[in-house]
Amino acid sequence: MLITGIKSRPVYDQLHPLPGGLHHIVAGQGSGGRAMLRLLDALQGQDAPVTLLYSQESFSGHDHLAALQNTRCQALRVHASNQALIEDLRALLGAARMGTRLYLAGSESFLGSAMQVATPFDLNRDEVLREHSGTLVRRVWCVHCDTYTENVTQRVYDCPGCGVTLVVRDHYSRRLAAFQAVKADAEVPGELPPAEELDT
Repeated sequence: MLITGIKSRPVYDQLHPLPGGLHHIVAGQGSGGRAMLRLLDALQGQDAPVTLLYSQESFSGHDHLAALQNTRCQALRVHASNQALIEDLRALLGAARMGTRLYLAGSESFLGSAMQVATPFDLNRDEVLREHSGTLVRRVWCVHCDTYTENVTQRVYDCPGCGVTLVVRDHYSRRLAAFQAVKADAEVPGELPPAEELDT
C-alpha cells in the first residue's frame, strides 16, 4: 500500500505467506481481520503451525472475530484490547525459535505498537509483514512528557499527559512508532496554528 504525502510514513505490505516459516504468528485488530482471513486461506495446506492473536478494539468499528472463529486455526487467542494483545505478542516472541514468521494487520497505531515489541527480537525484514487496514488516524508522541495519544485526528490538541497544547508534525518516527507533537505556541506564546483535520 503506497501512502503519499508524508515521506517518513512507513510503506506497508500486503500479507502473504513468507517462505521458510516453521511457525506463523498472525496478529491483528479490528479491520485487520480481513487481511488475516486472506492470509489464513493462503496458508492452508502448509504444515507449519499458525497462532492467531486478535483484538476487537478498533477505532473503525470493524470486527472479524466471528469469521476468524470459523477458520480451522486451532490457536486463536482473543483479546479485549490492543494492549493485551501486544503483551501476549511479547511473550510469544520471547519464546519463539528460528523460523518464526510474523504477520501484523490493523491500524497504523496498532502496527507501530506491535513493531516496537517485535524489533528487539531481531526479526529480519524477510520475517515480518505489516498490512495497514482502516483509517490513518495518528498515534502521537508528546516530546515534552513522553505521553502517547492514540487516534489523533486534529492538527492541534491538548496532551492528556502534561496538558500542553500541541501541534502534530508530519514526521513519523519509526523508533517511537508515532508522529511527533510539540508545543503549539513555542515561538509566540498564545499564538496557535489554525485548527484543522489531519491528512489521514
